[in-house]
Parts: sequence; structure tokens; C-alpha cells
Amino acid sequence: RPTATAATAVAARVGAPGAAASEAMLEIDVPLPRGAEVDTVFGAPDAELLAPLTATTVTKVKLNRGGTSLSLRVDFASGARAAFKPQQIHPQSDPRREIAAYRIDRLLGLGHVPPARSAAFAVDALVAAVDPAGRAHAAQRITEEGLARRGALAGTVSWWIPEIKSLRIGGQLIDEPAGEATWTAYLQAGAARPAELTPLLAQIAAVIVFDIVIDNSDRWSGNNTQGSPDGHTLYFMDNTLSFSQFTLGHATNLSKLYRIQVFPRGLITRLRALTAEAVAEALAPDDELLGPLLTPGELAAVLARRDHVVAYVDRMIAEHGEAAVLALP
Repeated sequence: RPTATAATAVAARVGAPGAAASEAMLEIDVPLPRGAEVDTVFGAPDAELLAPLTATTVTKVKLNRGGTSLSLRVDFASGARAAFKPQQIHPQSDPRREIAAYRIDRLLGLGHVPPARSAAFAVDALVAAVDPAGRAHAAQRITEEGLARRGALAGTVSWWIPEIKSLRIGGQLIDEPAGEATWTAYLQAGAARPAELTPLLAQIAAVIVFDIVIDNSDRWSGNNTQGSPDGHTLYFMDNTLSFSQFTLGHATNLSKLYRIQVFPRGLITRLRALTAEAVAEALAPDDELLGPLLTPGELAAVLARRDHVVAYVDRMIAEHGEAAVLALP
């Protein structure tokens, strides 16, 4: 398997008096995350995007705005940028779930979740890289909210999407009532769909299915249905509030599923073929930084929710016919 040189915090050296950011880290060879190559919407293979993350010295750190959880934007000397979600006191932001969502996305052949991997950084190195004007506030949040061990914060780094915007359909934001009414109408069996909207409609149907499988209850709460500047691509980002042990999923996700009748054929085919063994293999951790990505109960719930989605799709097929229901690519 390919490897990348990763700068990982070393307990014996973290926080040493006067240590610079680079001196608080050690370069070691770490296997790149597992997973079959899948065509993605990010313009380069996952390994190529992930390799520079943590591979060189941290040069700049900034607190990400929005939400109540601790999230950092981290820049590296290599020119790479990542979103870093550390282990923290906020239960709604568990970094292992971001990696699990990425792995499930690739297992289903979607390619819409930004690639993610585990990483660890010296707390001192992170604080030192914050702009001096905001350093005291950042240091307070990092030390009070982050769950550091031996002076280091472990968590998940996700490749930073350079530019995002809120997506619209028919001039309406897709996560607001008018926009939702528009795409719901198009995703009815037998409905006529404008050719130019079909790719976006397929992505909306796919994210609805994906969110049932991973049980992401935060997709439609605001600012989590972002996409490309041209308005054509939906990014399946911010997945830390996922993977409960609910066997049906959250009501918010189920309400979206029950309102549509048309789905991507390829995704449903792959969903039917999903096995417990394949899920467990895809979610096997690459290192010991975060521990198991999912518990046995969470793994079992993924398959149970998959079964529920497939059963619903089969009911739609029985009622409307396969061609009308599996009408999206």
C-alpha cells in the first residue's frame, strides 16, 4: 500500500519548552487510508489529496466559524489545507465519524465526501500557528474543548474544498421549503425532469439515501448542503453527527426519504450488494489514534438502515415499476 510522510505529534517531545512547531513533531511513514479507487467530484485521487495533509509543518491555524463544536482550518508548509476536527468535549462532533462517512461514501461508489484520515498535532504547535490577534481565544477553546493526551490532539483531517456555495434549484435554496418542494416534485415516479437538472436531482436523491445509511441528522439543518461554485455539484460534507444505533434512522432523514420515489439505479444496486463483511473491512482503522471507527452496535445499525432503504425502494418499484423508480443514473 502507498505511504505518505506524516508529521505526527510525539508524546516525548510535545510541549517541550521553546519547541517550534516542526520540532514538536516527527516525520514517520504512515499508510494512506484504505479503500478502492472511486471517481470523485474533487478532481484528483484520494491518496493524492490526503498525502500532503500533515506531511509538513503547520503554518497557520484558524478557528472555523459556525456551530458549537471545535473545528480548525489548518494550513501546511506544503501548501495543503485541511479541516481538523479533534477529539473534544462536544458529543455532537466525533471525528471518527467523519472518516467512517468517507469510507462508506467510497464503498457505495459515490465520491462526494471529502477524503479524510486520522492525524494528531501538538497543542502548542496549533496554538502557535494562530494569528496573534486571536491566539488567546483560540488557545482557550483548544485547551478547554479539545481532549488532548500528552500535549497532543488526535482527530480527523479532511481535505479542504477550496470554494463552496449554497446550492439552488429553480432559483430556490435546496434546503429551504420552496427548494425542497421543487426537487420533491421532480423526484416523483413518472414526473418529467428537465435534462439540465437531472444530475443535481440524482445527487439530492443520493444524499438522502446516504444520510439514512449513515444516519446523519444534520444535513438539512442549515449550511450542510453546500456545493460547487457553478451550482452543479453537491458536496456531502460535515458528517460528524452520524452513526447512531437507530435501526431506522432519525425522523428528519426518514421524512426526506418518504417524500421521494425516484433513485439512482447504480447506488441502489450497490446498496443491495452491501455486506457486513465489506462494511467492517472498509471501516477498519489504519492506526490507533482514534480507535475503532464504529462500535459493533453502530456497524449493525448501518446494515439495518440499509435494509430499510431497500425495502422502501422495493415498495416503490412494486407500485410504480422499476423503470420509473430507478430512473436516475
